[in-house]
Amino acid sequence: MDVSELKSLIKDSDSLSRQIYYIAALTAKGVLTLLFCSVFVIVYSVLFGFDNSSVGVTVLLCVLTFQSTDFGVSLKDSFKIFTIYFLIIMFLPMAANMVNPFFGLLINIVGIFIIYVLCCSKVEYFNHSIMVLGYLLIYGYNVTGKLYYSRVVAIAVGFLLTCLVFFHKHYKMKETRKISDIIKEFGFKNLKSQWQVKATLAVTLSIFIGEILGLPKAMWAGIAAMSVLVPFEHEVKNRFVHRIQGTVLGIIIFFIICLFLPENVYGFIGIAGGFCLSFCSKYISKVPFNTCGGLCVAVGTYGLKLTMIARLVQNVFGVLCAVIITYIISLYNKKWNTL
Repeated sequence: MDVSELKSLIKDSDSLSRQIYYIAALTAKGVLTLLFCSVFVIVYSVLFGFDNSSVGVTVLLCVLTFQSTDFGVSLKDSFKIFTIYFLIIMFLPMAANMVNPFFGLLINIVGIFIIYVLCCSKVEYFNHSIMVLGYLLIYGYNVTGKLYYSRVVAIAVGFLLTCLVFFHKHYKMKETRKISDIIKEFGFKNLKSQWQVKATLAVTLSIFIGEILGLPKAMWAGIAAMSVLVPFEHEVKNRFVHRIQGTVLGIIIFFIICLFLPENVYGFIGIAGGFCLSFCSKYISKVPFNTCGGLCVAVGTYGLKLTMIARLVQNVFGVLCAVIITYIISLYNKKWNTL
């Protein structure tokens, strides 16, 4: 059951015993999910190299997500979309890292735009938060040489796992729409299409400018922009504020905990944050724990002080890019409507 459903059952229970039962269920769900995720990523890292753990995270997210969601197209075309997506994350992030930032920007725009259009036609499923995130993780943790060949194999294995899970859960689906129908629906007068365009531009430009300025972990800005630019206008403004508030809170929590822990156990903060995420159903409560997880990964490379500064700066920068792109698109709409 979804976390929000379990929380609702806890709140609405008319007896203490039922409340305890649902609290135990919620806790068990969190523990088992954390164990499964940890084992999955560790096994992936052992098989394909710890530098490819980002692929393990990406595949894990796909496996968990597509048990219950789809693309709004037929089973056959769903597999075509999976093929396109896994080919994109296999080659384009690597290609973007190989060239200068200007050409990298163009490559990222192409890859992320295709993901937004093909993989996110059912906006209510929030597939973009999984599939664009996967692209950004693989882009942000680039590898070369033998590790890249291992990455290709890891992504291919992830493709097979995701397709198997999807087929097992959805083989009875009766959807008849095709990829061509998704493409035909795209148009600049369409609000969903406008969201796909502005999200693509905000994510890619925030990364590009961050790299031009030489900021560490530029992908964090892209993740922040993606996170706040959801397809539902009534949520966007709140997310602009909640992203910054949650990031600041997460940095403070991480810093306070680090004061009492030796450096060699900082990684456990990320695990604890992952467990706490199991109890969160609202965006504002998820951001601090996601922040702790991101800081844990980067602190070994950049040190505590620089990591915290980079996290804050990149998130503010990503949110600002999202605000500016949103404003520009809104001006376009006003001008178009007056013609």
